[in-house]
Amino acid sequence: MKAYLILWLILLVILAPFALNIQHLFVYSDSPFLNSHFASVKVKDILVKYFNFSTNDDIYVITKGNYSTSLKIINETASKYLQNYKLLTPYSILNESNSSYFSVILPIIKKVYEEILPFHEIYKNLTTLQLLLLNNLTSFYFQLNVTYGLPLGKFKSNSSLALKFLAVYNTLKNGTDVEKARNASYIVFKDPYVFLFSFNNYSDMNLVANTLKEFKDYTYLIRIITGKNVSTAEIEDPYNYSLTLVEKEFPPPPLSINQFHKGDEWLFIVQVPSNESLIDVETFMRALPNATITGHLPIYAESAVVTEQDLRIIDIFTILILTILLVVLVRSLLPIIILIVSAMIGLVVAYSLLYLLTFFGYSIYYISGLVIPPIVFGITVDYSILFLYRYFEEVRKGEKEPLKVAFRTAGRAVLFSGLSITLGFSSFLFSSSPLLRNIGIALVISSISSLVPAILFIRTALSSIKVRWLSFPRREIPNPQDVRQRYLEKISRVSINHKYLVLLFMIILAVASYSVFITHHTNVAIDEIVPSSSEVVRGEQLLGQLYNYSVDYVIIKGNPNTTYSEIYNLSKELINKSALVYGPASIGKALFANKTYVTNLYYSDNYSSLEIYIPYPVFSHGAISLTKQLINEGYLVGGSNAERIDIVDNTVNLYYTEVLPLTIVTITVYLIISLGSILVPIRLSLTLLLSSLFGVSILYLVYGSLYWLTPLIVFAIMYSLGIDYDMFIIIRILEEKGNDEERIVNAVKKTGLVVTAAGLILAGAFLSLMSSDMRFLQEIGFGVGITILFDTFVVRPIFVPAILAILKKYNWWPRMMNLTRDDR
Repeated sequence: MKAYLILWLILLVILAPFALNIQHLFVYSDSPFLNSHFASVKVKDILVKYFNFSTNDDIYVITKGNYSTSLKIINETASKYLQNYKLLTPYSILNESNSSYFSVILPIIKKVYEEILPFHEIYKNLTTLQLLLLNNLTSFYFQLNVTYGLPLGKFKSNSSLALKFLAVYNTLKNGTDVEKARNASYIVFKDPYVFLFSFNNYSDMNLVANTLKEFKDYTYLIRIITGKNVSTAEIEDPYNYSLTLVEKEFPPPPLSINQFHKGDEWLFIVQVPSNESLIDVETFMRALPNATITGHLPIYAESAVVTEQDLRIIDIFTILILTILLVVLVRSLLPIIILIVSAMIGLVVAYSLLYLLTFFGYSIYYISGLVIPPIVFGITVDYSILFLYRYFEEVRKGEKEPLKVAFRTAGRAVLFSGLSITLGFSSFLFSSSPLLRNIGIALVISSISSLVPAILFIRTALSSIKVRWLSFPRREIPNPQDVRQRYLEKISRVSINHKYLVLLFMIILAVASYSVFITHHTNVAIDEIVPSSSEVVRGEQLLGQLYNYSVDYVIIKGNPNTTYSEIYNLSKELINKSALVYGPASIGKALFANKTYVTNLYYSDNYSSLEIYIPYPVFSHGAISLTKQLINEGYLVGGSNAERIDIVDNTVNLYYTEVLPLTIVTITVYLIISLGSILVPIRLSLTLLLSSLFGVSILYLVYGSLYWLTPLIVFAIMYSLGIDYDMFIIIRILEEKGNDEERIVNAVKKTGLVVTAAGLILAGAFLSLMSSDMRFLQEIGFGVGITILFDTFVVRPIFVPAILAILKKYNWWPRMMNLTRDDR
């Protein structure tokens, strides 16, 4: 058997490198788990297929110092570490924005310009004519004498123009004499300047000359000629007037250099493919120590670095906490070493299996990888200590083959419980959510990997080590029975004696916990998955003070002829919320009440697209809220914010509607078949639900808002791991003798130390997550840890005995086992 023990140690050494380097294979982005049925994925497909959409991601780089120096350093660093990058400077962004804007409004400007151009031509003709008249005043005096002198009889002429004037004048019937004279003159001479004079002043030659010389009000003459009111600006410079008019009606994007430069800070944008290596992104970030960097990919890259650091710290803290707890609980050197080695074997087996699955296309989501250590350490040590305590019990009883008896009794409980946990976790595998399936695979591997050392290695180790060595430095092996059991015996008797009061308290606690659960909300804040002091968090704060935008895309199906009013109303609604909307009915903040040529620019193959710059950084609360509002209004929405929402909503919804119910049903059915009882499994599920709700409600009360995965993980882990301690008690009840209450009390008392030790160890394993810099892991560690402690010190010794005592023999219905048989 010693040879087998050596083989186990060799296996540990061989597999250890996989466990130490597994974090390099973690996936941090949500993208691999996006379902083709998600609206955000459909939007991306439509944009790529019909609108030449680029799938690049933006990396925001905020530097301090000289512009030229910053530009040079960023360019050199990006070219060294990033593939197929494109650097956008503040000026190139503004130029590109203005170029895009002008390309859209240019036809509108042209149309306005063409409408004004005839008036401009009249203006030019008037100025030319003015100069001609000033240079030939004699000719102009003749026109004035014909116009005003002939009708008064003060001027006589037989010229053809004078005779023609009289003929026209006599034919005019409407208007005053002055109006008829002016109109007849304009018909004959085509000279509007005669309109500046009348019967009273046409003969004052000095007045006439000065009037022509000083005249500037060309709009007056144009109004007389055309009947149109025009301004001086439009007739003098029609193009600039058209540009100003269109920009006023359709303002340009509110982008300025101030959004990219403040004080000595400059904002640059580096565009990279969405599948850019996070390692390359992180290397790029570290190569720019004097810059603050943020964005979609940098957030995940930073999370990867923190996760890698935290994983090592968490493992160290887990081993340290377990060692301290084992020293307190076991107080013998070799058993402690055996238990720790057992846990380490379970961990390397779990990570090695995950590594193997990557060759078959499995992507290790970082959450999946991070929850493995506490689960494996906790379960493995729990099972191992159950086995070890039972072995010590049989040795102290003088059993000839204590290892065989312990393996038969405790091994049965371990297998029974392990299969229950595996079945509970396996419900994830049947989910239609890719992310839940991914997490489920890791959870199932964790439970299976925990059984291997707990059953096989522990037996090998105990069979290879002499019993007397297990007591060192004590004189005798640890006693599974000690004074601490008196507390468990006393509290379980008090619970049974006040069972209905305990039941009432349980109901009140359940209602209160559920109230907290449904009235509090989760979040997707980035400071949940990276430290609050992280560079990307600081970057988001700086970005919010500069270029405070992230982009959503909305697709509306149908021809704009029928959907235009819907598009217009949506664009107006978003613009009123300070967004910039580029689509069939708007340009930035400019709205078109009716269809224009712009409409066709955003229409293709029966789809209209809207590009929406929402005034919040990516993944921020404001960005998620506005994007979620669009989704709730029934629109097809794409972009990073929408993808995040799709992942979160889909995963959470499917967990509570598919996975959790399936977990409960699977475990309940399994226990009904195994125990031959219906009420015990149902009661177990209800107490697990109470524990989980209590743990999550405490989390909400402590942290306020939780990361979206936290309640889900707490429920998932508790609904499977929580079976252990209950089943230890139930199986022990079946072994005890006496009446109902005595068997319940004895079962709680005799399994109490194991349950207490196991609960403390498992809680300690998860509480080690609080050593992480990520608030999300702290929440999971605290949530699962506090729930396990509640389950260990309240539910099992108090709630469970009370309910068992109320149901009595009906606990075992329909088998109706008679627990009052003293001869069992």
